Amino acid sequence: MGVVVGVAMTRHWTAVLDPVTVLPAPLIGAVVGLMAGTYPALRAARIEPVEALRR
Repeated sequence: MGVVVGVAMTRHWTAVLDPVTVLPAPLIGAVVGLMAGTYPALRAARIEPVEALRR
């Protein structure tokens, strides 16, 4: 969003941002990040610490 506004200001354009797409973007990014990190975390939680150090 900052890049769009910055480019629009330097080019003397009017920035047009749809709030329906801009506002939920951080929430969607957080959900994707949590989903991507869940599997490796669960897998690592099942390994004993000593066994993990041996690998």
